[in-house]
Amino acid sequence: MKNELTFQDKYGAIGKQSKLYEGVFVTAVKSTGIFCRPSCRARKPKPENVLFFDTAREALQHGFRPCKICKPMEKMDETPGYIESLLTELHEKPFLRIKDNDLYERGIEPNQIRRWFKKHHNITFHAYQRMMRINSAFNDIKSGESITHSAFSNGYSSLSGFNDSYRSIFGGPASGSKHKTTINIARFTTPLGPMFACATVEGVCLVEFTDRKMLETEFKDLRRRLDAVILPGENDHLDLAE
Repeated sequence: MKNELTFQDKYGAIGKQSKLYEGVFVTAVKSTGIFCRPSCRARKPKPENVLFFDTAREALQHGFRPCKICKPMEKMDETPGYIESLLTELHEKPFLRIKDNDLYERGIEPNQIRRWFKKHHNITFHAYQRMMRINSAFNDIKSGESITHSAFSNGYSSLSGFNDSYRSIFGGPASGSKHKTTINIARFTTPLGPMFACATVEGVCLVEFTDRKMLETEFKDLRRRLDAVILPGENDHLDLAE
């Protein structure tokens, strides 16, 4: 793709704040000495001041410095370290219930967490925790554990509460777990932008950009085709995909 694009193609692509060409080239501006992502929201430079490079490394080698607005040396929409720590902890201990007071004690502002999860997962942080708990319980039941043990070992205080949560997500009783398919989902950053990957125990079934307009339709179609639910959770295929 890099070799097929002309100067005019690249120049026409910048200034639109589109992520389509992320990872394909960077824009260097001779008048300012900086280089940017194709999607940078800074004012579009005049064509006579523009140079295009395939990589940020090439731009640096030619004496340009990274833009402070679009930060081309960083992965786009990379997950902050403090959220990575929370996600790791929840994956290791899905029975945890991390509340606002717990976040304050860790020096984390709850509103930051809420905004990040709403933007990148379109659910709240507490909803994400609930989905992690129910997914862990589901996997325990499928592996042969009793419903009672699976519920209480994953942080549920009552069987009725567990059954209500289970029905709201799976649409049926926990006793039918062995016949239900779960699609695990993970979000990770790439040089082209943040992406979602989905996988069952058999393999990866979807890789898509997080900002794709038809994403919800794709999820719906995937659930219908596999008669499954989509939940965050551990999956070896997702680790390999990332």
